[in-house]
Amino acid sequence: MRGTFLILLVALLNHAAVMALPPAVVPATSTVQVVLHIDGFNDALYGRLSTEVGKDHSIGIEYSCTWSGVVVLQFNEAPVSERGDAVTMTQNLLARVGIEKGVEFLRITVEERSGSGKC
Repeated sequence: MRGTFLILLVALLNHAAVMALPPAVVPATSTVQVVLHIDGFNDALYGRLSTEVGKDHSIGIEYSCTWSGVVVLQFNEAPVSERGDAVTMTQNLLARVGIEKGVEFLRITVEERSGSGKC
């Protein structure tokens, strides 16, 4: 009887200690859409870009036109909240592909997720 009481007391104290901890901080994520103009964009660059994008399920090429050099990238669940962070994230992606010059950012949209769904 005494052993059962001690086990229940320890379990109760353990539960109280866990409940007293602050809630875990979940980093905010955003959906980011970036519209770019890339000088000299061609089929070979598109192939390298799509191969790199294919490695990460959270990135997608929403639109591309080799004739005009316009590319629209979408980053889902991106750990950014500001346009500057989105520019850096995009530049890192392009650098992995070998595109470091001749890039013009035409439009950047950052939509922060809140709660369990997008509103």
